[in-house]
Amino acid sequence: MPDSSSELRFLLLIHLPSDEKNSRRQSKSSINTFRFFLFIGTVITFALILLIIVLGDQQFGPVHKVVFEGAGPLQKGMAKISRSIHSVKRKYIDLLTVREEKERLWRELQECRTTAYANRGAVALNARLRKLLDFKESSNQPTITAQIIGKDPSLWFRSVIIDRGTSDGVGKGMPVVTGEGIVGQVYASSSDYSKVLLAIAPSSAIDVLLQDSRIRGILKGTGTNLYHLEYILKTAEVFVGDRVVTAGYGGMFPTGLPVGIVSKVTRNRRGMFLEIEVVPAVDFKTLENLLVIEREKKEFN
Repeated sequence: MPDSSSELRFLLLIHLPSDEKNSRRQSKSSINTFRFFLFIGTVITFALILLIIVLGDQQFGPVHKVVFEGAGPLQKGMAKISRSIHSVKRKYIDLLTVREEKERLWRELQECRTTAYANRGAVALNARLRKLLDFKESSNQPTITAQIIGKDPSLWFRSVIIDRGTSDGVGKGMPVVTGEGIVGQVYASSSDYSKVLLAIAPSSAIDVLLQDSRIRGILKGTGTNLYHLEYILKTAEVFVGDRVVTAGYGGMFPTGLPVGIVSKVTRNRRGMFLEIEVVPAVDFKTLENLLVIEREKKEFN
């Protein structure tokens, strides 16, 4: 009784199109023919090589010559195939080596970039700390170093949280600065932490002076990286590039701390005062390390 696999092959051949059947038969026949000649060639080559080995110590006679001449082309062909295989293998190994080298160089490039970014950041941090140290050394008032650990996202009370509190001597109303200029004022403190109202907050107002002309005005925050300088009469001579410093009135900030630079002056027909925009001396987007100037503790107004 025929097995199930034979029946399946038979049924499959019945349902195959005639062209496909013929194609399969021809392909199978070609494969069988190739295998036959490959087998015969291998046997002949092996036999000739064996004869050469056996006759190797004998005199180079006619038999030896015939065998040698017959084996030569076969050996030449085998050597050519061997060289081709070796060449392909070598090229493949070279390709792998090039790929590995490329990956290694790419990793080194990324490491160099990371190191460069880190070095750039370290240089910038060092410059900021140097300015803080210079301010601390040149100031006649005691200061407390602090670091920002959080931010308040609300627009009206644009503020940051620092890692110093009442246990460190920080209290409400104390001014906060960097080496570049004013940052804001402490308006809430706990034992270990404090909140600093930034000078750019809309609820912030600071007495300031134009450094050269000594014209007084009120600096108001806008909630953006920009100030408005208000209550300066139209008759006043104010120019783009004028430096703005703290006035020192009311005891909020010491006199003469950098505030910013006038970037725009507008004289409208209506109203008594100029419209003045001031670019802050401090980059509020990159704040990290601060100085709290120790003053008499008072309630924030």
